[in-house]
Amino acid sequence: MVNTRDFLPKTTHYLKVPIIGLNAILWLLGLVLIVVGSVCISFFSNFKEFTKESGYKNALSNLTTSAPTGVLVIGIFFILLTLVGCFVAYKEKLVGLVLYTMLMLILLVVLIGIGGKALTLHKEDAVSVIGTSWVQISNSLKNSTITKLEDFLECCCWSESYSNETYKDLCLKDDDGNIKYEGTYCEGIFTEQVSSKLVLVGIAGVVIGCIEFVAMALSLFLIIRICRSPRSRAYDQY
Repeated sequence: MVNTRDFLPKTTHYLKVPIIGLNAILWLLGLVLIVVGSVCISFFSNFKEFTKESGYKNALSNLTTSAPTGVLVIGIFFILLTLVGCFVAYKEKLVGLVLYTMLMLILLVVLIGIGGKALTLHKEDAVSVIGTSWVQISNSLKNSTITKLEDFLECCCWSESYSNETYKDLCLKDDDGNIKYEGTYCEGIFTEQVSSKLVLVGIAGVVIGCIEFVAMALSLFLIIRICRSPRSRAYDQY
Protein backbone atom coordinates (compact mmCIF):
# COMPACT_ATOMS: atom_id res chain seq x y z
CA MET A 1 0.00 0.00 0.00
CA VAL A 2 1.33 3.43 -1.00
CA ASN A 3 2.08 5.81 1.82
CA THR A 4 0.33 9.00 0.67
CA ARG A 5 2.13 11.07 3.29
CA ASP A 6 5.37 10.46 1.45
CA PHE A 7 3.88 10.46 -2.03
CA LEU A 8 1.77 13.63 -2.18
CA PRO A 9 4.33 16.21 -0.98
CA LYS A 10 6.83 14.93 -3.54
CA THR A 11 4.41 15.26 -6.43
CA THR A 12 3.93 18.98 -5.71
CA HIS A 13 7.49 19.51 -6.92
CA TYR A 14 6.49 18.38 -10.39
CA LEU A 15 3.70 20.95 -10.38
CA LYS A 16 5.65 23.83 -8.85
CA VAL A 17 8.49 23.74 -11.36
CA PRO A 18 6.33 24.12 -14.51
CA ILE A 19 4.16 26.77 -12.79
CA ILE A 20 7.24 28.83 -11.93
CA GLY A 21 8.62 28.29 -15.44
CA LEU A 22 5.36 29.37 -17.10
CA ASN A 23 5.16 32.41 -14.86
CA ALA A 24 8.69 33.36 -15.87
CA ILE A 25 7.62 33.19 -19.53
CA LEU A 26 4.49 35.23 -18.77
CA TRP A 27 6.67 37.78 -16.98
CA LEU A 28 8.71 38.24 -20.16
CA LEU A 29 5.54 38.46 -22.26
CA GLY A 30 4.25 41.04 -19.78
CA LEU A 31 7.32 43.11 -20.59
CA VAL A 32 6.47 42.73 -24.29
CA LEU A 33 2.95 44.05 -23.63
CA ILE A 34 4.35 47.01 -21.68
CA VAL A 35 6.75 47.85 -24.52
CA VAL A 36 4.05 47.47 -27.19
CA GLY A 37 1.55 49.50 -25.16
CA SER A 38 4.10 52.25 -24.51
CA VAL A 39 5.08 52.40 -28.19
CA CYS A 40 1.43 52.57 -29.25
CA ILE A 41 0.63 55.29 -26.70
CA SER A 42 3.65 57.28 -27.87
CA PHE A 43 2.67 56.83 -31.53
CA PHE A 44 -1.00 57.70 -31.10
CA SER A 45 -0.27 60.64 -28.81
CA ASN A 46 0.36 62.56 -32.03
CA PHE A 47 -3.27 61.97 -33.03
CA LYS A 48 -4.92 63.64 -30.03
CA GLU A 49 -5.76 66.86 -31.85
CA PHE A 50 -6.75 64.86 -34.93
CA THR A 51 -9.16 62.73 -32.87
CA LYS A 52 -10.64 65.84 -31.25
CA GLU A 53 -11.41 67.46 -34.61
CA SER A 54 -12.68 64.25 -36.21
CA GLY A 55 -16.32 63.32 -36.70
CA TYR A 56 -15.53 59.77 -35.51
CA LYS A 57 -14.32 60.52 -31.99
CA ASN A 58 -15.57 57.27 -30.41
CA ALA A 59 -14.08 54.99 -33.05
CA LEU A 60 -10.77 56.84 -33.09
CA SER A 61 -10.65 56.98 -29.30
CA ASN A 62 -10.85 53.18 -29.15
CA LEU A 63 -7.93 52.93 -31.53
CA THR A 64 -5.72 55.72 -30.22
CA THR A 65 -6.43 55.56 -26.46
CA SER A 66 -8.43 52.61 -25.11
CA ALA A 67 -6.60 49.73 -26.80
CA PRO A 68 -3.00 50.93 -26.16
CA THR A 69 -3.78 51.84 -22.55
CA GLY A 70 -5.46 48.49 -21.97
CA VAL A 71 -2.44 46.62 -23.32
CA LEU A 72 -0.08 48.63 -21.08
CA VAL A 73 -2.18 48.08 -17.94
CA ILE A 74 -2.46 44.33 -18.57
CA GLY A 75 1.29 44.14 -19.06
CA ILE A 76 1.90 45.85 -15.70
CA PHE A 77 -0.52 43.50 -13.92
CA PHE A 78 1.15 40.50 -15.52
CA ILE A 79 4.55 41.62 -14.28
CA LEU A 80 3.26 41.88 -10.71
CA LEU A 81 1.00 38.83 -10.73
CA THR A 82 3.58 36.45 -12.19
CA LEU A 83 6.03 37.40 -9.44
CA VAL A 84 3.35 36.61 -6.87
CA GLY A 85 2.58 33.36 -8.71
CA CYS A 86 6.19 32.23 -8.52
CA PHE A 87 6.33 32.98 -4.79
CA VAL A 88 3.07 31.27 -3.76
CA ALA A 89 3.85 28.23 -5.94
CA TYR A 90 7.34 27.86 -4.51
CA LYS A 91 6.14 28.27 -0.94
CA GLU A 92 2.95 26.24 -1.62
CA LYS A 93 0.73 28.90 -0.09
CA LEU A 94 -2.79 27.55 -0.46
CA VAL A 95 -4.75 30.79 -0.01
CA GLY A 96 -2.25 32.67 -2.17
CA LEU A 97 -2.59 30.09 -4.94
CA VAL A 98 -6.38 30.39 -4.87
CA LEU A 99 -6.21 34.19 -5.13
CA TYR A 100 -3.55 33.94 -7.83
CA THR A 101 -5.71 31.57 -9.91
CA MET A 102 -8.78 33.81 -9.56
CA LEU A 103 -6.83 36.92 -10.61
CA MET A 104 -5.32 35.05 -13.54
CA LEU A 105 -8.82 34.09 -14.67
CA ILE A 106 -9.94 37.72 -14.50
CA LEU A 107 -6.88 38.84 -16.46
CA LEU A 108 -7.53 36.15 -19.05
CA VAL A 109 -11.05 37.50 -19.62
CA VAL A 110 -9.74 41.08 -19.86
CA LEU A 111 -7.00 39.96 -22.24
CA ILE A 112 -9.55 38.29 -24.48
CA GLY A 113 -11.55 41.54 -24.47
CA ILE A 114 -8.53 43.66 -25.42
CA GLY A 115 -7.48 41.19 -28.11
CA GLY A 116 -11.02 41.09 -29.46
CA LYS A 117 -11.12 44.89 -29.60
CA ALA A 118 -7.84 44.95 -31.51
CA LEU A 119 -9.11 42.36 -33.98
CA THR A 120 -12.43 44.18 -34.34
CA LEU A 121 -10.67 47.45 -35.08
CA HIS A 122 -8.66 45.65 -37.74
CA LYS A 123 -11.70 43.96 -39.31
CA GLU A 124 -13.74 47.12 -39.40
CA ASP A 125 -10.84 48.72 -41.25
CA ALA A 126 -9.98 51.55 -38.89
CA VAL A 127 -7.75 52.92 -41.64
CA SER A 128 -10.82 53.90 -43.67
CA VAL A 129 -12.17 55.85 -40.67
CA ILE A 130 -8.84 57.65 -40.38
CA GLY A 131 -8.92 58.37 -44.12
CA THR A 132 -12.42 59.84 -44.01
CA SER A 133 -11.47 62.02 -41.05
CA TRP A 134 -8.21 63.01 -42.77
CA VAL A 135 -10.06 64.36 -45.82
CA GLN A 136 -12.68 66.02 -43.64
CA ILE A 137 -10.12 67.87 -41.52
CA SER A 138 -8.05 68.76 -44.59
CA ASN A 139 -11.01 70.76 -45.87
CA SER A 140 -11.69 72.47 -42.54
CA LEU A 141 -10.20 75.47 -40.77
CA LYS A 142 -8.20 73.08 -38.56
CA ASN A 143 -6.19 71.72 -41.48
CA SER A 144 -2.92 72.65 -39.75
CA THR A 145 -3.47 69.42 -37.79
CA ILE A 146 -2.92 67.49 -41.03
CA THR A 147 0.37 69.28 -41.70
CA LYS A 148 1.64 68.25 -38.27
CA LEU A 149 0.66 64.62 -38.85
CA GLU A 150 2.24 64.57 -42.30
CA ASP A 151 5.43 65.87 -40.76
CA PHE A 152 5.28 63.13 -38.10
CA LEU A 153 4.51 60.33 -40.56
CA GLU A 154 6.82 61.80 -43.24
CA CYS A 155 4.21 61.66 -45.98
CA CYS A 156 2.17 63.93 -48.23
CA CYS A 157 -1.61 63.66 -48.81
CA TRP A 158 -3.73 60.76 -47.62
CA SER A 159 -3.84 58.88 -50.91
CA GLU A 160 -3.39 59.39 -54.63
CA SER A 161 -7.13 60.12 -54.92
CA TYR A 162 -6.66 63.15 -52.67
CA SER A 163 -3.42 64.55 -54.04
CA ASN A 164 -4.55 67.62 -55.96
CA GLU A 165 -3.15 71.08 -55.25
CA THR A 166 -5.68 71.73 -52.48
CA TYR A 167 -4.29 68.86 -50.44
CA LYS A 168 -0.67 69.34 -51.52
CA ASP A 169 -0.75 72.86 -50.08
CA LEU A 170 -0.88 71.23 -46.64
CA CYS A 171 2.24 69.11 -47.24
CA LEU A 172 5.50 69.98 -45.52
CA LYS A 173 7.93 71.95 -47.71
CA ASP A 174 11.68 72.40 -47.62
CA ASP A 175 13.56 75.72 -47.59
CA ASP A 176 13.24 76.00 -51.38
CA GLY A 177 9.47 75.57 -51.30
CA ASN A 178 9.49 72.02 -52.66
CA ILE A 179 7.23 69.34 -51.18
CA LYS A 180 9.39 67.08 -49.02
CA TYR A 181 7.50 63.79 -49.17
CA GLU A 182 5.67 64.04 -52.48
CA GLY A 183 4.56 60.62 -53.74
CA THR A 184 4.68 59.07 -50.25
CA TYR A 185 1.04 58.79 -49.24
CA CYS A 186 -0.01 58.75 -45.60
CA GLU A 187 -2.53 55.93 -46.06
CA GLY A 188 0.24 53.43 -46.79
CA ILE A 189 2.45 54.65 -43.94
CA PHE A 190 -0.38 54.60 -41.41
CA THR A 191 -1.68 51.20 -42.54
CA GLU A 192 1.77 49.67 -42.13
CA GLN A 193 2.24 51.16 -38.67
CA VAL A 194 -1.20 50.20 -37.33
CA SER A 195 -1.34 46.73 -38.90
CA SER A 196 2.06 45.73 -37.49
CA LYS A 197 1.07 46.83 -33.98
CA LEU A 198 -2.33 45.13 -34.09
CA VAL A 199 -0.76 41.89 -35.33
CA LEU A 200 1.84 42.03 -32.56
CA VAL A 201 -0.83 42.59 -29.91
CA GLY A 202 -2.92 39.76 -31.38
CA ILE A 203 -0.04 37.27 -31.42
CA ALA A 204 1.04 38.23 -27.89
CA GLY A 205 -2.56 37.88 -26.70
CA VAL A 206 -2.96 34.38 -28.15
CA VAL A 207 0.39 33.15 -26.77
CA ILE A 208 -0.23 34.66 -23.33
CA GLY A 209 -3.77 33.27 -23.22
CA CYS A 210 -2.60 29.71 -23.98
CA ILE A 211 0.27 29.82 -21.46
CA GLU A 212 -1.93 31.45 -18.84
CA PHE A 213 -4.59 28.75 -19.25
CA VAL A 214 -1.99 26.00 -18.71
CA ALA A 215 -0.56 27.84 -15.69
CA MET A 216 -4.05 28.15 -14.20
CA ALA A 217 -4.73 24.44 -14.73
CA LEU A 218 -1.45 23.47 -13.06
CA SER A 219 -2.22 25.84 -10.18
CA LEU A 220 -5.57 24.11 -9.65
CA PHE A 221 -3.85 20.71 -9.58
CA LEU A 222 -1.31 22.09 -7.10
CA ILE A 223 -4.15 23.40 -4.91
CA ILE A 224 -5.75 19.94 -4.93
CA ARG A 225 -2.44 18.26 -4.06
CA ILE A 226 -1.81 20.67 -1.20
CA CYS A 227 -5.33 20.14 0.17
CA ARG A 228 -4.75 16.37 0.20
CA SER A 229 -1.32 16.64 1.78
CA PRO A 230 -0.85 16.50 5.57
CA ARG A 231 0.42 19.84 6.85
CA SER A 232 0.56 21.95 9.96
CA ARG A 233 -1.96 24.66 10.77
CA ALA A 234 0.62 27.38 9.98
CA TYR A 235 1.09 25.96 6.48
CA ASP A 236 -1.71 27.99 4.88
CA GLN A 237 -0.60 31.32 6.26
CA TYR A 238 0.59 34.00 3.81
